[in-house]
Amino acid sequence: MNVRQTPEVEKRICQLWERFLLAGICNDLMLGEVEDHLFLEHIETPVDRTVVPGQPDPLIDEVTGCGFADDIRDAVCDLYYGEEEILPYSELATRWDGEALMETLFDEMTHHIHAYDTRIITDNPYYQKVKPQAGQAGAITLAPRDTIPYEFFQSYHQTYDRDDPFFYAELGFFTDRVEFPVLLENGNVWMSVVVSEIESMADAIAEAHGKVITYGLGLGYYAFMAAEKDNVESVTVIEKNPDVIRLFTESILPFFPHKEKIQIIEADALEFVKAQEDGCYDYAFSDFWGGYYDGVDLYMQFMPLTARFSRTKHSYWIESCFMEYFFRPVFMRLLMEKGLGQRVKLPERSREVRALQDEFFRYMETQPLSIASADDIDRLLTPEEVTRWMRQFAVARSRK
Repeated sequence: MNVRQTPEVEKRICQLWERFLLAGICNDLMLGEVEDHLFLEHIETPVDRTVVPGQPDPLIDEVTGCGFADDIRDAVCDLYYGEEEILPYSELATRWDGEALMETLFDEMTHHIHAYDTRIITDNPYYQKVKPQAGQAGAITLAPRDTIPYEFFQSYHQTYDRDDPFFYAELGFFTDRVEFPVLLENGNVWMSVVVSEIESMADAIAEAHGKVITYGLGLGYYAFMAAEKDNVESVTVIEKNPDVIRLFTESILPFFPHKEKIQIIEADALEFVKAQEDGCYDYAFSDFWGGYYDGVDLYMQFMPLTARFSRTKHSYWIESCFMEYFFRPVFMRLLMEKGLGQRVKLPERSREVRALQDEFFRYMETQPLSIASADDIDRLLTPEEVTRWMRQFAVARSRK
């Protein structure tokens, strides 16, 4: 990878580096509160939710202030007065006035926090038709859970902003309580019918047609939604856990209106796909990981095994999250080093993710890619380009 060091290129890299640092603080604070199950008390839901175009939403401002004002202030104070340097964010303290930085972070967050109507869940066909009782099979438990009013949850980032490409945290909240089914493994939530699941599977559901195969069963949400479509002939589900299969077959499948379309095969997706014939299925959707940290490793193993297919279209659950969380930041590091001659440290992630990012960095260094303008940089950071390079890297890595 070669980056031409021109004033135009250097200016664009500097702009993006600042956006990267600002987005990184917001991403970490917002997703950290979701992990901590933050909920707000004493918020009064306005009777009239009318928002004046061009004006801030008063409810979002209030929720953001109650939820994050203290976190923002603490984070900025740590940047300016902390005993240890917080890399890579400490650089912001040399560029920004503290009050201005806090205001900017607050404003950024308000654009990524949303009030949801509970009907996104309660009007969902799966929710309306599938009414299972709590049950257990081995280490797998089917149980109800709820989201209480003003409890933050992660929603699915579905947009791309050329001027702010590194912001991926999206939070939502309800103003009313809503209950939904979850599947737990050894007490930990593995799958649930919540906003992030509904939004992140929407495209794969819309694209499903003909003979569909999905790797991973869970609560059967994807299988249900695909089977509901008139243009879907069958849905084959690959699931390796017999307890999940038993619980689903006994407690969930009986509620499916089109259960005749569903076929479940007990097998390991990583092994099954190796023997799968191209064109045997029209559409394939993989979803046998629980989240982005465990998922990126399984994705890196599984995606290359599907690269040989030309007649079966494959899609991968939360692939865009892998791209945004782990791979696009590496391009920022490459641009800083190749374009400005500055070695930078990416935000701390798990040891496994850091090793993967370093490997991707070395791979991209060897690629015949030339960056000569700001437009080249912006094109490189688009979801389509980052995903293309991510997939190419996964395939090359599998051949070692």
